[in-house]
Amino acid sequence: MMNTKKLTKLSKQHPRLTVRTLATLMAIKDNEGCSVSELSQFMGVNEKNVATTIRRLEEGREGSGDVKLIKVKQNKEDKRFKLIWLSAKGKALVKRL
Repeated sequence: MMNTKKLTKLSKQHPRLTVRTLATLMAIKDNEGCSVSELSQFMGVNEKNVATTIRRLEEGREGSGDVKLIKVKQNKEDKRFKLIWLSAKGKALVKRL
């Protein structure tokens, strides 16, 4: 996980990406296929905050305009949970960071 100073610097370089969004994308990169609950535990952040960021990323409202940076799929084993991956565009973005 990146430190806050580096995330703030990256956020200034990519104005459409908040520090929270960048931290979430980096955490997804390190934990692809995880649930919101697992992601919030990994990040040490409130699950509601992570869920809000994930919803905005999934809808394409946060990050790079209409570009969807993540993919969310329902867990086949437990339909109550959604699992999160970076989309191809999300992977390309994170790679540039």
